[in-house]
Amino acid sequence: MPRLILLLAFVFIGLIACKKNTKTSDPALSALEKDFMANPNEDNYNKLLSKYLEVIQNEQKGVDNSELLIRAKDAAVKMKKNDHELLFINNLVKSYPDRKDNSNNILRMIELLQLNGKQTTADVMSYAFVKAYPNDPQVASIKSRLTSGMNVESYILKIGQSIFEDTIKGFDDNKAMAYVDACEAFAMVLPGDPQAPEFIFKAAETSSTLKTFEKSFALYDWIIDKYPKSERAPVALFMKGFIFDGTFKDSANAAKYYNEFIQKYPESSFAKDAKVLLSNLGKSDEEVLEMLRKNSGESK
Repeated sequence: MPRLILLLAFVFIGLIACKKNTKTSDPALSALEKDFMANPNEDNYNKLLSKYLEVIQNEQKGVDNSELLIRAKDAAVKMKKNDHELLFINNLVKSYPDRKDNSNNILRMIELLQLNGKQTTADVMSYAFVKAYPNDPQVASIKSRLTSGMNVESYILKIGQSIFEDTIKGFDDNKAMAYVDACEAFAMVLPGDPQAPEFIFKAAETSSTLKTFEKSFALYDWIIDKYPKSERAPVALFMKGFIFDGTFKDSANAAKYYNEFIQKYPESSFAKDAKVLLSNLGKSDEEVLEMLRKNSGESK
């Protein structure tokens, strides 16, 4: 069901780690869960999944939704919906990297990626798993399937280089999407690695080139929320304002992020640019050019 998949992706695209633990007690949800367990058909599954998404969307920021994700994942397993299960585990791993069952969830993701025909992403995640969990009993089996002497960083670099291999076509959208997935996979499996925010940033830049801006915003938010001390955090915030400004011509949101950037990072090399862009929001290119000419004349 493509529509449901799109809804799932939209709800979860910006779901980043929460801290406050809570247990959801919704009578309507409990009733739907009972109906599904008694009669696990397509209709009951769709109703239950819609309710899970509704509850997650309505939760306040900072609430731990891992319990709901696990219950939704279990329902998807019962219905043998691998694509749904993959989405739920993806968000579980990304949003709650400190869970004790994380290694098992990553191994299941690798398996699901292979079943869904996403072998490149599965391989990236496998290389990352070997680095993250060198003593895991599954490592020997995983290594036997991978190219000897290759590591996760060099494999991602290889994917990135392949984007421009076709000299006639130039930028390859499919390979670019694979690169975005690869960079995400690295950060999911190795969230504490110093290169994680850099890979997420590269994924965000590539997503912008692909014009998948919702994805770009989610990736920038991942950096801002999870890696606030990274040198990429201020750039990520600036880029959110810049995209709203230049691409969407959305002055309200552009102003929101430019102002937030100036308040958070007044000493940044981008602060002056943010102020200039903020003062010219809503103006046409001709008006901006005229202002620059006027300012240039006054400064002589």
